[in-house]
Amino acid sequence: MIRLVYFDFGGVLVNYDRVFQKVCCDFNLNFDEFLKFYNQFDPDLNVGKIKTEEFWRKCVDNFGLKNIDNYSLAKAWVSDYDIIEPINKMVYFLENKFEIGIISNINSGIWEAAVEDKWVPNIKYKIVLLSYKIGVVKPNDKIYKMAQQESGVEPNEILFIDDKEENLKIPRGMGWKTVLFDMNQAEKGIEEIKAFLK
Repeated sequence: MIRLVYFDFGGVLVNYDRVFQKVCCDFNLNFDEFLKFYNQFDPDLNVGKIKTEEFWRKCVDNFGLKNIDNYSLAKAWVSDYDIIEPINKMVYFLENKFEIGIISNINSGIWEAAVEDKWVPNIKYKIVLLSYKIGVVKPNDKIYKMAQQESGVEPNEILFIDDKEENLKIPRGMGWKTVLFDMNQAEKGIEEIKAFLK
């Protein structure tokens, strides 16, 4: 019987395909150039070696940006999200019936901005494991071992939903139940999740 459900964030709770549109619009930047610049720092951002604020300072220098007082890249970042409504509704439905956690590869300040600006379900999460805080990213086995240890339940009592198959192999081998979620077929994913929770 499932007792704890772990969700990935990007690609499961939100669609982040349009990320960086706002910052590029606000500062009249070429999107492809901005993305190329970001990709140089993405690995270090994901494990917290560079914070999002530091990356933003690098952007300011690299692109010669002006009028940046109080500009929050994290806030602009999350404003480009689209909430995946079916799965968000399901999270609210599962609240108080199951423990709920998050396991996400993410940069500093992004989850926090998403919570503050209501891009994620406003519930009490039992565990929130963010790659930038713990210094490892999925599919590194350390993140799943940490998630298992903090869960307080048996491996076969955990269900993990992620949008990438590579992120599901290790937890499946640990005995977790898993669902590969496709945001373009959200309702199908919901049915798969429900089947595990009966």
